[in-house]
This record gives sequence, structure tokens and C-alpha cells, in this order.
Amino acid sequence: MAESKPQNVAAVLQDQMERAELTGQQMEGRALMDGAEKADLARYTEARDEANQLLAQARTAQSFAKLATVVTLKTLAEVKETKAYRALKGVAGVDAQGSKIDDVGTWGGFCRAIGRSKTSVDEDLRNLSVFGEAALESLQAIGAGYRELRKLRRLPEEEREVIIQGEAVQVEDKDALVELIEDMAARHAKEKEALKQQADDSYQELEASRRVTQDKSNRIAELEEQLHRRQHLTPDQRAKELSERLEAEGFQARSLLLPLRAVMVEILDWEEAPRELKHACAQQMARLRIELDQLQIEMGLEPVDLDVDDSWMQEVEPS
Repeated sequence: MAESKPQNVAAVLQDQMERAELTGQQMEGRALMDGAEKADLARYTEARDEANQLLAQARTAQSFAKLATVVTLKTLAEVKETKAYRALKGVAGVDAQGSKIDDVGTWGGFCRAIGRSKTSVDEDLRNLSVFGEAALESLQAIGAGYRELRKLRRLPEEEREVIIQGEAVQVEDKDALVELIEDMAARHAKEKEALKQQADDSYQELEASRRVTQDKSNRIAELEEQLHRRQHLTPDQRAKELSERLEAEGFQARSLLLPLRAVMVEILDWEEAPRELKHACAQQMARLRIELDQLQIEMGLEPVDLDVDDSWMQEVEPS
């Protein structure tokens, strides 16, 4: 019993150390959260102040034309992301045309209050996000408008970089920029169509291959089923089945001659039919006889008379 006390003391100390460590971790985590919250609050406060500053600038007519600069767009992007415009919730105002704005504390209302439309501001912010500050300033400097910038955004990133970093922007030539955008857009559309056609062709080939595979699988399954079924037929049942199949296939083969017969009748009924055309009919008949004779030889079948045929009843004496 004397040894249990030191062990209990050690366990208590260990527990206290673990609790202290956990408390430290919690305090550290809380400090980080507090720091993040303070940073977010500071960012929001700064964006709110900038929103109020923009609103104040927009009250002078001279400011409206300047609110599309890259610097202003950066501020607007921050205001939108942090939703700092909500600090003006419930505040009424007027737009550039003097029309009443019921609530400046919405994104649309705030945009109207600074003399812009929500659509045009969002378009500018998309351009800022895609091109970056320096490239957007260069593009605006050479007169690139929404139409050109929209087309440029649709191009793949590699082709956009060629234009943005290329001579068209460097020499401040809007016509060269427009020409490059149009050429690359046309080439991109052509490549996209070619890829789409290639994808369609590949899909069609895949579908055709799938159908062939499925047909083969179905045929194999059908043959396996027939084989399994025939293995369990009695001789009389198998003879009956084969007789029915032979009659059906023979009828099918004879039916295929009907279109040929129809053409021959039309030729022979034509009084002005060339002689070589009538001779071609005889040639077709000759080819059919050759095929049938060859088939009879391959099958080892003796010629029979369909009117009186009892040859199958005669036993062939071995030679």
C-alpha cells in the first residue's frame, strides 16, 4: 500500500500537465481567432471608409468619369467582397440622373449612387480579375472597350497572354489589338469546332464499336442458347426443327429473287430494250445456276425431280 501513493501523485501531476497543455492550446487558438477577427474587422472598416469616400466623390459631377480607373476598381472590388456597402443600409440617395435610390446599402444601390450601373461595375471587376491591374490599364489606355475586352476574356489564357504581352499593347495600337483578337477568336472557334467534330467522330466510332460488340455478345448468347437447347432435343424434335428451318431459309432465298424477277420482266416487256440488256438478263440467270450447281456439288446432293422424288428412300449400296 505504501507504493501506491507516489504512483497516485505521479498520475495527478501528469493529468495537470495535460490540462495545462490543453489550456495553452485553447488560448493560442483563441488568440489566433481573435487576431483573424480583428484583421477582418480592420479590413471591413477600411473598406467601409473607402465606400463612404467613393460615395462622397461621386456627388461631384466631375467624379463620375473617373470612377472606372483601375485604382477605383480595386476599391470597388474590396467593397463588394467585404460587403462594406451594407454599412449604408437604409440610406436613401439619388443617382447621376437625379432619380431616387431607395437603399444605397445594397450593391446595386451603391453602384447607382457612385454614378455607375451594377452591370457595368461587375463587368469592370471581371476584367480586373482576368487581366490584372497593369494589363487592364494598358488595354484601357489604347481604347479597348467592353466589346474587345469581352472577346479577349473568352480566349484561352495562353492566347490572352500573347496579346497582353505582345506588340499590340506595347505600341498602343487599338486596330492591331482588335485585329489580333478577331484573328485569334476565329482560330479558337475553328479549333474548338475541330475538337468538337473529333469528339463527335470518336463518340460515333465508340458507339459503333459498342453496338458491334453488343451484337456479337447477343449472337454468341443466342448460339449458346440454341446449342444448349439442341443438346436436349430428341432425334425427332431435332429433325422437325431442322426441317422447319430449311423450309424457312429456302423460302427466304426464293423471296430474294423477286426483285430480280421484277427488273427482268420490265426489261423484257420493253419493246425497244437493247439486245445487250436482254442478254444481261440471261447472264444473271446463268450466274444463279452456276452458284446453285456449285452449292449442290459442295453439299454432295444428287439432282432430284420435284414431281416424283423418292430417291431419299433408296439406300445407297456401298461400293
